[in-house]
Amino acid sequence: MNPNHSQLPWKLTSPTALFTLLLGAFMLFISLRAAMDPVSAARGFGLTDSGSEVIPWLYVKAGRDLGLALAMFALVAIRQRKAAGVFVLACIVMPTVDALTVMHGGASLAFALAVHGSAALYGAVLAAALLRPQKVAA
Repeated sequence: MNPNHSQLPWKLTSPTALFTLLLGAFMLFISLRAAMDPVSAARGFGLTDSGSEVIPWLYVKAGRDLGLALAMFALVAIRQRKAAGVFVLACIVMPTVDALTVMHGGASLAFALAVHGSAALYGAVLAAALLRPQKVAA
């Protein structure tokens, strides 16, 4: 490694940081929504049955989404761009499984792709942006 070249820090105002924070904010929103209004959250998620037996699973999902949001906020706060990219890339498995789950439960392919497929696509594009090589200062 050349001591005259160092990587630029990940600026909090960069597009990748802002889009990562936006994803974290959305995960926080859906976590709070699931905790405060589980019936509406179940319908928005794609569960056709939003009775009392679904509510405990939504609390599990709310905890998962809260953890994801906090991890994304932390990675941006400590300016770990590549780690955020790897994390977002790994997290793509969650909306993929969510899409398969709601389709198994009776949701249409169109709904699963619109809700969960779009989340996986957002994650893939964001991960690619976060993992692209950075410029170095001269």
